[in-house]
Amino acid sequence: MRHLPIALVLGWWVLDLQVHWRALVEFQHGWLVVPLAAYLAWERWPTRPASEPPASAWGPLLLALFSMPLVLVAELHKHAVASTAASSFALSLGCTGFLLALIWLQHGAPMARRFAFPILFLFVAVPIPRLLWNPVVLGLQGFITVLNVEALNLLGIPAFRTGNVIQLPQGAVGVDEACSGIRSLQASIMAALFIADLTFRRGGAKVLFLVVGVALAVVGNFGRSLYLSITAARRGVDAIDVVHDAAGWSVLMFTAAGLAALAWLILRAERRLAEA
Repeated sequence: MRHLPIALVLGWWVLDLQVHWRALVEFQHGWLVVPLAAYLAWERWPTRPASEPPASAWGPLLLALFSMPLVLVAELHKHAVASTAASSFALSLGCTGFLLALIWLQHGAPMARRFAFPILFLFVAVPIPRLLWNPVVLGLQGFITVLNVEALNLLGIPAFRTGNVIQLPQGAVGVDEACSGIRSLQASIMAALFIADLTFRRGGAKVLFLVVGVALAVVGNFGRSLYLSITAARRGVDAIDVVHDAAGWSVLMFTAAGLAALAWLILRAERRLAEA
């Protein structure tokens, strides 16, 4: 029963998030993030530190008090207006604070630090407020569009940019939100964080793995978008529909293969350092 408050906060958090997982295509991977986070916690369980409640409860209480306004504002906004990305993000911050405070209060700060990453991993499935989300998506769209136009011109295919649309002699190819690479980027971040935490010991190796995972997603999506543009230039814009899904799967396979190769290289380097 002592862990019932932790279970209730987790259930409350997931109940709020699942509304967005069902409504937003970009966050349907949230259903996968929960079991992955549970597995990360389960992996930590055998090597958890001894349970030693803190001598003073002030630390956990202050963390809970800091988290309370976030939860209150989020719930008021959700019931008065709607469940939005901003309200869920605020609620997620508050629930994270509550969870860490509860673990800290019951088992001590070392235990809270030990299980902080599985809790924070859930943020991979938390909707991002539009204030932050739109600049990222628009930035990716613009970046991919510019790279495509430059590459097409280098290949001898006349092309110019109009906003996030690539103008070709045969027609226009739009780089919409899905084609910006945001979904493959989200998948890469989720996979890189999960694999790095389970596989590597050194913090530098984990950061490198995450950075390369993000880079692979961007490069893979650029290749996909370029391939679709070349297909449109040679066979007409309607031909994109025929190869669109296959091109998307190719980005997934490219990213997965790249992450697997990088994991092998980093593990090999870590073994050599350990033997030296």
